Amino acid sequence: MSTPAYHLNATLLPEAKENVDIWVSEGRFTFSQVSGAIDLPGAFMAAGMVDGHVHLSLDFANTGLPPATSELVLHNAKRHLRSGVTVVRDAGFVQQLNLTDVHLPDLPEILLSGWIHVPEGRFFPGIDISKATSPEQLLARFKEVAAHGCKWFKIIADFPGTDMNLFAAPITYPVEIIREVVKAAHAVGVRVLAHSTGGDVGAIIETGVDSIEHGMSITPNHVRRMAELGTQWCPTIATAEGFLLAAEEKGMPSEIRATYSARTTESLKLAMELGVDVLAGSDELAHGTIDLEIDAMVRHGMTVQQAIASATTIGRRALALPGVEEGAPADLIVWDEDPRDDLSRLTRPSIVLGRGVPLNLSIVDVVPGTVLSARERHGDQSLNRMLADETCVFADGKGHKHG
Repeated sequence: MSTPAYHLNATLLPEAKENVDIWVSEGRFTFSQVSGAIDLPGAFMAAGMVDGHVHLSLDFANTGLPPATSELVLHNAKRHLRSGVTVVRDAGFVQQLNLTDVHLPDLPEILLSGWIHVPEGRFFPGIDISKATSPEQLLARFKEVAAHGCKWFKIIADFPGTDMNLFAAPITYPVEIIREVVKAAHAVGVRVLAHSTGGDVGAIIETGVDSIEHGMSITPNHVRRMAELGTQWCPTIATAEGFLLAAEEKGMPSEIRATYSARTTESLKLAMELGVDVLAGSDELAHGTIDLEIDAMVRHGMTVQQAIASATTIGRRALALPGVEEGAPADLIVWDEDPRDDLSRLTRPSIVLGRGVPLNLSIVDVVPGTVLSARERHGDQSLNRMLADETCVFADGKGHKHG
């Protein structure tokens, strides 16, 4: 059955060239005029945004929906789509749901990495998105995840000890084992995500993993090596700031957060200069609030154009997804006002097309732009657990549990 054709004339972000004409026919972009196409309103447009680090099966918006259920996953996915995110990479999923990549008009495209892999005792107990995996089991577990159709494989490559010092997190797996898994993954077209916050991130980069998630200890020297190896970086800055602010409430010196901020700013600027693919990832922010991460990127040295690109052109390139190009599936978001002037507009689009199908924003059961405090955006369920633990002298641990 044929779908309607559409036409838009608007400024294409992030490059922000003068207005261009784009048509959508049979769900795909074309730059050739299509007779009878319906004119869509809007002044600015971009390829559907990508959120490079989410956990759809966890409830960061405190919805009250049953945890670890398809109901919660669908709700969170719709929050993303309503905000203009048409692709999400789930960096740790409740294992019993075992969903493979989803391609439905009323959901964003969901790229799964399966559950998180970490050695016994090196993560938080009772977390459904993690699976205790010894070094000897890691390769077999990779094959199991790949058999489910996942195109990414997630490992916790370092994790804090009992002091919960993120920046001193020791490596969890021997680098030789990680390197072996990376080699096996690449042989079948699967890529590897590595959670890292500690100072040994350089050794993890050398294993050949495809992306460093968080990378709170990444320095300019690490960035130079990442540029040489083609390593991606998803810094999840807004989530990291939430961790550190909570740690300050427990007595951590504010200078530690300031040092992290300065180092990240320097490293991000160099990453942009050297062409490292930096992706926007909301992680533990409420689902559908990628604008907060993009704002954090701007506050840490990226230009507005670069930060928007991290969720559009760069994000799509990093995930091997097409953008606004001839014949590509028509994932598109449209705004009436320029989101560069107010980044919160990014997640309040006037039109969202998912593979050429317009989403009726008026009937999606999600209210965007809810005003939440930083703590509310991160959810109190795990924050309370760690703040109640008087042995935690460095950080609240809430974010650590989710990778």
